[in-house]
Amino acid sequence: MSTEDEATLNIGALSTATGVPVETIRTWERRYGFPSSRRNEAGHRIYDLETIEQMRLITAVLAVGYRPSQLQGRTCQELEELLARSAPEAPVSEAPAAPLGDDNEGWLERWLQAVGQLDRERLEGLMRMGWSRLNALDFVEERVGPFLVALGEAWASGRLSVLHEHFASECVRDFLVAAWRPLSDLARGHTVVLATLSGERHCLGLHMAALIAAVANQRVIFLGTDAPAEDIAGAARQAEARGVALSMSQYADPESSRAYLERLRGLVEPTIDIIVGGTGAPDDIRGVHRLQGFRAYYDFFRAW
Repeated sequence: MSTEDEATLNIGALSTATGVPVETIRTWERRYGFPSSRRNEAGHRIYDLETIEQMRLITAVLAVGYRPSQLQGRTCQELEELLARSAPEAPVSEAPAAPLGDDNEGWLERWLQAVGQLDRERLEGLMRMGWSRLNALDFVEERVGPFLVALGEAWASGRLSVLHEHFASECVRDFLVAAWRPLSDLARGHTVVLATLSGERHCLGLHMAALIAAVANQRVIFLGTDAPAEDIAGAARQAEARGVALSMSQYADPESSRAYLERLRGLVEPTIDIIVGGTGAPDDIRGVHRLQGFRAYYDFFRAW
């Protein structure tokens, strides 16, 4: 293997390293000139190792509201400056540009059809289409949230079965993880620990919250589901976290949830914020912030 080969990546390796799909990389390069590649002797695209950092920055900047066309010719330093300014040219609350075609018309039915056909490639492609046309907050609120509600309704009506619901949940989880982890790695804000209560095994709301935290420039420590209060408190201390964010589904037991939150509040320092969200979250516990909706999450994290 040549020195050039050792110091470069093919497009598949770049995709794996950054979480950006191969087709998206090709589209960006063709339309906007990034990332820059050259061809090896076999005619395949190869990229310098520094491209990984560039792609991660591009992903982060796009997630806070910029459009790909605004990033043409930007250096990594310029991308970092854009990220530090939190996208003043296109704030997260601003409505996105008009879609190029079908994403606003019948999108939900197409997502459900892909689930019914167990077509992961199609579902992921449809999610990528929504992700590319909406900022991260709107993607969560206008695509993922309504899709999960419709998925439950389709199961209740008999249109879809439990296996379809599990299939869709895994696809959504994988997509959200690939979106928020690179942003969290680049975050320069505080650290927030994310988890669900003991006995709570629904994780999609938690991954949605992780994406919002990462977009708000906060570093995520993800403990996942069914976490004992002692473990959450220990993680918060070790990571010197600014806050703990908990997701509680409609299936959470009210009395158990209340006792858990009161115990957790006593285990962590008073300076550590405890934030709860989800349909099962109580709203009258001293020292615990109950937030309604992901926009409230974003505003809370940005105020740190």
